[in-house]
Amino acid sequence: MLPDEMEAEKNRKIILSQADEIDILKRNVRELEEQLREARIINAELIKQGFNIIKENIDETSSSN
Repeated sequence: MLPDEMEAEKNRKIILSQADEIDILKRNVRELEEQLREARIINAELIKQGFNIIKENIDETSSSN
């Protein structure tokens, strides 16, 4: 194998390795985006519940006066 061919083969292996790593990173990003979306939904629900509890407490306080 000629030096240029050896260099080309080395570069090909590096590129393939990088492509695999990029695919893994893309998959990880998709998974993290989904987890973030789910967390935002849960947070919104918890915030809504918190506001409802506060509203109920205010209503109870107002009706007792």
